[in-house]
Amino acid sequence: MKKGFTLVELLVALSIMALIMGASLTAFEATKKSARDSRRKADLESLRSALEIYRSDIGTYPANLNLLTPNYISGVPIDPVPTQSYVYTPVCPTTCTTYTLCANLELVKGACSYKVTNP
Repeated sequence: MKKGFTLVELLVALSIMALIMGASLTAFEATKKSARDSRRKADLESLRSALEIYRSDIGTYPANLNLLTPNYISGVPIDPVPTQSYVYTPVCPTTCTTYTLCANLELVKGACSYKVTNP
């Protein structure tokens, strides 16, 4: 009497394992996207706070985010995905009185899918 598995039994077991691994990898990718989106939101809120402190001290918003360092923020945060970036758009007809900060979220499609402005 021979003991062991047949080729069909091994193929069935491997197929089931492959399906389980594929499903878990898909869930893991969604979790990574959600984490990156949360980081983007936190970064923009940190920038908003620094912008408001800057305006409180100077009287206007800066023309660019680099003016916030090092006094208001240790470094301007960058998007977790290297091919994307945060967009800061100050409205400066004569003095910068308002602004828009945008990030492109991965779980919400569309340009500038997360936006913060001055209060």
